[in-house]
Amino acid sequence: MSEIVPADEIENIVGASRHPVEHVGRADSETGTVYILHSQECIDSAPDLLECEFSVALDRGIRDFYPWMLWEGAEDAPVELRISRGYLVPRIIYTNNTAALAAEREVSDE
Repeated sequence: MSEIVPADEIENIVGASRHPVEHVGRADSETGTVYILHSQECIDSAPDLLECEFSVALDRGIRDFYPWMLWEGAEDAPVELRISRGYLVPRIIYTNNTAALAAEREVSDE
């Protein structure tokens, strides 16, 4: 079950700054905990972050075969998050470099 982490701690735990529209996360390999840094858009629009679709997807876990094959190797680093087949999965390794993110999106959209 998802739990709220204090806002003043979550950016440090995830290792990234809050993004205007993208959710960023980090899976801690030692504890097995996945942290979500909700987008600013989500913070501004969601009355309860535990009801956000990313939190709901996280409640399904990441250790089932499908999500784990995407998370394996992406632990312990900030990643842009997406939802696939109802699971929370990493999209790309996150960087604060907007140009690198844009280039990665162009490649993945082709």
